[in-house]
Amino acid sequence: MLLPYQKLYISHFLTSWVDRSFEFASYLLIAKVFTTSLLQSSLYGLITTLAALLLSNRIGNWINILSRLHTYRITLLTQKLSIVVSTLLFYILDRSPDKKTVLYACIIVLGCTLKLAFIGNSIAIEKDWAMVISDGHIQLLLPTMRRIDLVVAVVISAWTVVSTILEYILISQIHRDVPELSSRAPHSSTTTPGVEEETAVEVTAREYINHKTFLATLALGMLYMNVLSFGGTQTSYLVLIGYNSGLLGIMKALCGIIGVAGTYLMPLLAKKIGTVRTGLWSIWQLALTLAVVVIALTFRQSTMATSVLLFGGMALSRLGLWMFDIAENLILQDHTEPIHVTSIAGWQYSLCNLFDLLQFSLTIAVSDPARFIIPASISLSATVGAAIIYTLFVWKDRGHLLHIKLK
Repeated sequence: MLLPYQKLYISHFLTSWVDRSFEFASYLLIAKVFTTSLLQSSLYGLITTLAALLLSNRIGNWINILSRLHTYRITLLTQKLSIVVSTLLFYILDRSPDKKTVLYACIIVLGCTLKLAFIGNSIAIEKDWAMVISDGHIQLLLPTMRRIDLVVAVVISAWTVVSTILEYILISQIHRDVPELSSRAPHSSTTTPGVEEETAVEVTAREYINHKTFLATLALGMLYMNVLSFGGTQTSYLVLIGYNSGLLGIMKALCGIIGVAGTYLMPLLAKKIGTVRTGLWSIWQLALTLAVVVIALTFRQSTMATSVLLFGGMALSRLGLWMFDIAENLILQDHTEPIHVTSIAGWQYSLCNLFDLLQFSLTIAVSDPARFIIPASISLSATVGAAIIYTLFVWKDRGHLLHIKLK
């Protein structure tokens, strides 16, 4: 019989499978319909990200109000319904060019709904359910869940209806198997026997900015201002300059494999040098590999050497990205009181979406594929800035950057 955490892994796999499949496919479909500019794909990303920016914190607080099972069911069904309807609209859009504006507007609205549902799902599972199921030992579950995300990226496919049924059953069973999930109060590994658990409280913007993890979350957020992440904008750009979707699928899979390696390497490195310093090394590795990508983009000719630098740099950057992502999330958990976790997580999602919004705003302003080097260079600058800010966090947290023992 499967244990609760194993069921959680399966459920997380199903959610990631469908979400990442649709995310990749949606931008390919947009590039297929709108073949001359990055404007439409950037507009889709900008509006959906704006919705997430404005509402992520509210979602984090909303999660504390409803029961855990009810919250998950709402986000699950909203996700799947949004994907199914969006897929149908893309099909109609491709065959009804005279109705592009109306249909595309509906697709964007559904994209907003999907993104908000996914955020709610992620906060609930990663910041709440996982803490309860792991009895506070999130260091064991989080790397595996990130690993699942990346494995899914390697084997993207779509089976929305089947996954919905399986997820619904699995989550209901987990809720039944772990009685503590019926309690609304978040888990605390330091609860004193006989003392009632505190109810989760909302964190204000000022409190979040003054929180000791703010610089680390700011660094993570700045990484979202990045058009070099093999996301929708870059996928559209690569399609427009002549790379076929088959090659892009293979390269995306390679990036996923490298990312999976990062989820294994991160815990090993953290055991030797600690989570905070692991984050420091990984974010600077990310910055250096993205510099290689920008160098490749400066050469207009699509030669073999350019492609190797471009895709090789992007693939290797996934190593640092996912190692830093895990490290930052562990830092957030370790440095935050349990009653504040979901609210702080909501603010972090808002911050990430703010920089994601800036990314899409940038490619709307510079939508000509021939000038893609401009947003690419700005993305590299944002990544270097994030590395500097995280370095400052490490300095404030540890009092030094390099741990050198003098005899």
